[in-house]
Formats: sequence, structure tokens, C-alpha cells
Amino acid sequence: MDDKEPHGKARGGVARAKSLTAEQRKAISRKGAIARWTGLLKRATHGSPDHPLKIGDIELQCYVLDDESRVLSQRGVQGGMGMSMSGGSKSGEQRLAVFFDSLAAKGIDVKDLPARIRNPIRFMPPGGGTAYGYEATILADICDAVLAARRVATSRGLCHP
Repeated sequence: MDDKEPHGKARGGVARAKSLTAEQRKAISRKGAIARWTGLLKRATHGSPDHPLKIGDIELQCYVLDDESRVLSQRGVQGGMGMSMSGGSKSGEQRLAVFFDSLAAKGIDVKDLPARIRNPIRFMPPGGGTAYGYEATILADICDAVLAARRVATSRGLCHP
């Protein structure tokens, strides 16, 4: 028998590949590559940059993942706070984490925000690719920390109420 002919289960794989269109093979290949290179990647079932969550003048990209968790995009949270979208300083640390570290250094209770920010949820938005986000509940904790910083600054006469 020729060594180039498939044997056993490989014969079924070759037959299946021949029965698929080029587009189907590409989709299967892409799915496999994502699984190999990104580990378990959650998929967003709802959400899009075109339909952000609006809070006053601030727009935050939000998504619902396949496990039904709600996430806010990393870029959306950073932009919503008026920060540059680039990675930041200190060897590429995220600007948000550095910001909350600085508040913590001033004695402000930031809960576990720096750790949560440094460990974002990786997911695939509806259009494909990889995005990073945080559980939507992080928004309340961010607001609490910023308001606590404002109270401290006001009490020290560093800003007006």
C-alpha cells in the first residue's frame, strides 16, 4: 500500500475535507486556531460598538457573553474615564491599573480594582477578533473609588466640591 494514502480514521477526515466548501474549511480552521492560541475564549452573543451603553455623555461598549455574563470593554471603560486608549506607562501596564494604584497609595480604598483591571476577560465580539473587558459590576466599584478620591481631595482643600 502507498504510504501517502490515508489509513483508518484519517480516511474519514480526508473525505470530510473534500465534501466541505473552501469557506467552510476556512471557518473550521479559524475556529481551531482560536481555540489553540487563545485557550477558552468566550463569545459575545450580544453587543456592538455601534450600540454602546450611554450614561449621560459617556458611551461604554458593552457585551453579553455566551455564559450570560455582562462585560464592559476595556477600551470603553478607559475612554469613558477620559483616558488615552494607549496601554500606558510602567512597562505597558494599563493606565486604569496605574491610576487606581496611585489612589491606593494615597490611602483611598480602591477595593481590588488594580488586580481586576490587570486580569481582564478575553472574549470574541460578534465581528470576530479578540477583545478585553471587565465584568459590568466593576463600574460601581470604579465610581465608588473615584468619589472616595474626590472626598479626600475636597477635605484636604485640593479641589472644590
